[in-house]
Amino acid sequence: MSHEYALSRVKDALEKSGDNHLKAQRLIFSWLEKDNTLLFGLVTPHMQSIITHAIAHVTQPPKKINLKDQETGEFADSLLKNLRGKSANTGTFGEAAPRGVSRPGKASKTHIDAINALVNASKGKDRKTKK
Repeated sequence: MSHEYALSRVKDALEKSGDNHLKAQRLIFSWLEKDNTLLFGLVTPHMQSIITHAIAHVTQPPKKINLKDQETGEFADSLLKNLRGKSANTGTFGEAAPRGVSRPGKASKTHIDAINALVNASKGKDRKTKK
């Protein structure tokens, strides 16, 4: 019975929030403070997992992971360097640059000529439309 009640309250929250999941979630949290039946109805299907997690959390201390440099791989090494700010800020995290793409600020002669041609063409159009 409480599970059906909980689902009906979730539907109510979605209706009141205009199907906005975040607003519905906030509304349900506010209802949970006063409505233990709603809380019980939402939690009951997950109780076994919650209890299992709690027991495992208490009985097993957290394990520290110590990775050696050779175990981290190239991607992880690049990621760590980027996060620490010790490498060039390429945003690629160790990936190879795509072919034919130069670094920013280094445009080819043909690229510059194409941009100038577009600028000159647009200047000519502006003069014709202003008359």
